[in-house]
Amino acid sequence: MVSASEVRVRIPVLRAQLGLSQRRLAALTGLRPDTVSALERGDAQGIRFETLSRLCAVLRCTPGELFELVDDGHNVPVFGGDDEDDIIRKRLRESGQDLIDGPSFLQALHDRRA
Repeated sequence: MVSASEVRVRIPVLRAQLGLSQRRLAALTGLRPDTVSALERGDAQGIRFETLSRLCAVLRCTPGELFELVDDGHNVPVFGGDDEDDIIRKRLRESGQDLIDGPSFLQALHDRRA
């Protein structure tokens, strides 16, 4: 089983440690203020290496320090793994919906034909 993680941006923390506002960080990096804001909110779809470089230079950090991985508690079943069926059955039970898994679907289909 693989544990899923969320990537969080640490720019607000690093910026605050240096006493910089978003506008000041934008001015020092040559980025638009709305770009800095989108990065901090996690709304950006991606980030260019040049942008990473500028942020690191101003915030005095490495690219790895701009981000952190946070375990979101979600376990992703490994396709074909030993625990895959158990995880799927558990999630179906937790959903409270009238859903069936593969084996019970096949049994229901078999019973219906009989």
